[in-house]
Amino acid sequence: MSVVVAGCKVNLGLRITGLRDNGYHELDSLFWPLPRPCDRLHINETGTSGIVVHCDTPGIDLERNTLTSAYGALAERVPNLPGLEVKLIKGIPAGAGLGGGSSDAAALLHWLNKRLPAPLTDEELAAVALKVGADTPFFLKNTPCRVRGIGEIIEPCGPDELAGIRLVLVCPDIHASTPQAYADYDAAMQASNTIPGHNCLTKPESKANGTSLSGVRIALDLHNDLEAVVFSRHPQLAEIKANLLRLGACAVAMSGSGSSIVALFAREYHVESQAAAAMLQGENRRVYVHVL
Repeated sequence: MSVVVAGCKVNLGLRITGLRDNGYHELDSLFWPLPRPCDRLHINETGTSGIVVHCDTPGIDLERNTLTSAYGALAERVPNLPGLEVKLIKGIPAGAGLGGGSSDAAALLHWLNKRLPAPLTDEELAAVALKVGADTPFFLKNTPCRVRGIGEIIEPCGPDELAGIRLVLVCPDIHASTPQAYADYDAAMQASNTIPGHNCLTKPESKANGTSLSGVRIALDLHNDLEAVVFSRHPQLAEIKANLLRLGACAVAMSGSGSSIVALFAREYHVESQAAAAMLQGENRRVYVHVL
């Protein structure tokens, strides 16, 4: 049996830059991988064909999920894949904007590809991953990346200014629906007769509108276009954001379509970041502290 760990990601800013004819939204975001929270895949080869998924977490469709989609997408490209039995241990909360399902799919694709007689190239595997979901190709790289389009344009670009910054991730026990978030956003744009505009998150010219961390401005826009509509459905998230700012965070934003909230603390604010994490930890939320 093999045990594969699948980490998560947070969005450090998210702009919606367009809407394609097929209904997919184009994005511009900085994806940052984190080792926690994480999922674990316990993989056994069965000696037969196909994939069987087991998971004790309620709400997981064991017949149709990102693992079965990933296996099926690769099987279309590569014949005679080994049969698998996968036990999924969930640690990444669903509906949190952390990409748990996409991370699981990428972890399985990477594991399978290493065992192929003729492994796919990085580009070929990314094309397979994109069939599973927009975030899945990013998890194959597992490094900070600017992600654009519907997830197919991926450029590694961890800003040096963030080195040593404290990141506090708050995961409340709230499931935020991604389809609902985008539907609410589209309705709000239609009501205001607004067309989404392009925003460059990490280019030098964006420094004027960047984030200030203890007096140092970085070329990073933490604004999330989905935040307003998700907060209107889940006002508890706005309260968490306000508390993080009150506790000393320099910048706070929702990750993806929610419900997790990301806060950045300046390097010298390590005591405040730990205090904020301790204060916000509770029965209905999990809190993680990372150093970037």
